[in-house]
Amino acid sequence: MVNTAALLAQGAPEAGVLALGALGELVLERAGLINLGLEGMLYLGSAVAAYVAVSTGSLAAGFAAAAAAGALMAAIYLLLVIGLKADQAVTGLALVFLGIGLGDAVGVATQGAPAPMLSGASRDALLALVLVALPVLLHMFLYRSWMGYALRGLGEDEKAARMLGVNVTALRVAAALLAGMAAGAAGALFLAGPSGGRWSAGRAIGWGWLSLGTVILGYWHPLGIAVAAYLLGVLYAARPLLEGLGIHPALAEATPYIVVVIALTIISWVYERAGVRPPAAVWRR
Repeated sequence: MVNTAALLAQGAPEAGVLALGALGELVLERAGLINLGLEGMLYLGSAVAAYVAVSTGSLAAGFAAAAAAGALMAAIYLLLVIGLKADQAVTGLALVFLGIGLGDAVGVATQGAPAPMLSGASRDALLALVLVALPVLLHMFLYRSWMGYALRGLGEDEKAARMLGVNVTALRVAAALLAGMAAGAAGALFLAGPSGGRWSAGRAIGWGWLSLGTVILGYWHPLGIAVAAYLLGVLYAARPLLEGLGIHPALAEATPYIVVVIALTIISWVYERAGVRPPAAVWRR
């Protein structure tokens, strides 16, 4: 007999990681840019958080360092994409390899030592912030404020945004840095949650890609992203049940990725047929 309440609770840590990374990427895509380097940023954030937390004995310091590492990666993205007009997709893929390479170099220095862990109450409060408060606040910002309107307008029509007096470069720089910090912090949340406080090479691989998929599954909306992230988190928690049904462990481990690929294929087809579009600037790229 499946304990639904326990399953929902067990899926929250994974959902929090996906939601935090995806919400940051949402802000960037609403500004008309897309960063495929989210995978590398999250991976590097996990490693930096582990190293700093183990070295200082403070998980809060680990979170701060991970956010800073994500911001630094975002600065590289901005230099290449906005400063040098490099291709966004190529730049993003380069950041994936850079983040993973740097992450392995930093993370191995922890030698597998455990980082300080969150207390139960602190963990629950942090997950409530990421899965409930942040999506609601971001929704209010995007749809109830002038700055949110400017951000969404920029993602739809850059020329029109400029005519309205929007400082395009400044807004995109702010969006990219915020997205980078969120990706790095998502890596730290991965360390504190699904990774059990210990860094190991390759452990965070794939979570950035899942976060990118979560943006699409949530239809570029904060509340939709929260729901999509939670569903994927529950799917992660259900993997032992799949093994109990006779599914091979390797296949059960890959199930969230398989489901995302299938869901993205279906939902992209639905969006296309229904005439539903993401931010126009992103779609055109």
